[in-house]
Amino acid sequence: MASEAPAEPQRHTVHHVSVSKRGTILVAFAPCESSESGFERFAKSEALVPFMREALEVVETELSLTSYHLRVLPWSGVTSDESLALLLFASGAEAVAQKGEQMGFVLYVAGSNAVVRYIPVIGNLDDLDAPISYQDAEGKEVEVPGLTLRSVLVRGEEPEALIRSNLDFQGRSCYVLVMAPNAPSAQSAAAKGEVVRRQAELSDPELAALWRTAAMMAEDHGGFEEMHLNAGNFQNVAHMHLKVWIPRDLFRNLWAEQEVYEKLQAAKRWRDDAWIRQQEENEMAKAIAMSLEQ
Repeated sequence: MASEAPAEPQRHTVHHVSVSKRGTILVAFAPCESSESGFERFAKSEALVPFMREALEVVETELSLTSYHLRVLPWSGVTSDESLALLLFASGAEAVAQKGEQMGFVLYVAGSNAVVRYIPVIGNLDDLDAPISYQDAEGKEVEVPGLTLRSVLVRGEEPEALIRSNLDFQGRSCYVLVMAPNAPSAQSAAAKGEVVRRQAELSDPELAALWRTAAMMAEDHGGFEEMHLNAGNFQNVAHMHLKVWIPRDLFRNLWAEQEVYEKLQAAKRWRDDAWIRQQEENEMAKAIAMSLEQ
């Protein structure tokens, strides 16, 4: 009697892989099955962790992408995002586009297997009473006078918290989620003198908490524009952090009258003005150098 073939492992995603003209690997994912539509509801379901694990397996193991830009976007079958449209409207991507429309969202990754560069760590990120002051991988200095990390903390101050959710240090209309210092993955990384860099380092409860917290932040505003999580060379600071982008008007409606938001905006205006001044100085220096050469 012939033995039965082993059952195929259950799939949790449908996905499509493509390559851009510049050689960037592009991947779009949608859940295979779920009774929930919309990412905020999907994030509360048992399907969340298997979906994310399978997507990470494809991205980091099968495709060996060491650096990538990961986005979760609402999807209704139409988009103004040219790169996403080129991927999802391409031949072979029909199943992802259809499932994504059913589920109300898609997960989109663009990346490469380039050698990972040095990415700086934000010092004192675990100290809520520390000032906001750091330099990113591009050399950009970010300081917010009069505010501490506690000032911008929205969720996650409890000692048992797995995730901390903050207002963006740069005053943009998004929340930034990081691992709380007492989370097991953060403790494990700290014991090695490191920080959590990738979702693969998280336990299932931590992975669920990360994305469910993001979904809660979006629900506070009645929706989101997109969620970003970068890895490798796409990071500007080493800590794994998930940004939840909210429509600007909805974000301002909640925060505009609060002092912390006004201070973040004032610091942002100062940095923007300083950047313009630096560009003008650079242009003047070039003009002087050219005149001396004549």
